[in-house]
Amino acid sequence: MTKPKSINYRPDLAPNQYYHCVNHAVGKELLFREATNYHFFLEKYKKYIAPITITYAYCLMPNHFHFLIRIRSEEAIQRHFKKLKPNQTIRNWELFEYHPFLSQQFSNFFNSFAKAYNKRYERRGALFEDYFKRPSINGENHFLNTLRYIHQNPVKHGFVANLEEWEFSSYSAYLNPQKAGTYKKEVLSYFDDLAMFQSFHESYNSESDFLDV
Repeated sequence: MTKPKSINYRPDLAPNQYYHCVNHAVGKELLFREATNYHFFLEKYKKYIAPITITYAYCLMPNHFHFLIRIRSEEAIQRHFKKLKPNQTIRNWELFEYHPFLSQQFSNFFNSFAKAYNKRYERRGALFEDYFKRPSINGENHFLNTLRYIHQNPVKHGFVANLEEWEFSSYSAYLNPQKAGTYKKEVLSYFDDLAMFQSFHESYNSESDFLDV
């Protein structure tokens, strides 16, 4: 498949919309130097981003990360806004601008992680690239190909031979019967069984090259 000539990597974040979120460390810097960095990053994600999204897939690599998300409903975002800003009254939610609020949550997330990272490793300056890419997901095929692309990253970059060997991705959660959640139920509904889900991930997909953001 020919790579699209133009992709909007910075669309506005909006309720109920799907996105493939990606960011890299600046230059040759690493985002994750040791296992504790990965765990700390996911803790911050849970605090800042989980309240405003459903996460279907993620993969943390040493110098970048991927998330496949859906922004939660207007009602859920409004509840979170009220929780964060109890003294601020919105008189007309129909006029509320969701993107600035949602974007700020991502900014807070990155800043919180970077500040702690810089302190731990006695470094200064930016840790992440200037902005995170978040192309929209359009349709079922795009959603599933992105899910597979994200999970394939550790194999693609030569860190492991098998998808389930990489600790810091959501792939293993799909294989674990003790893990449950809206994200898992929705994704597995596309497949007849777990074996089909695994086979889909193990198959090579040349069309996924254009997903490399």
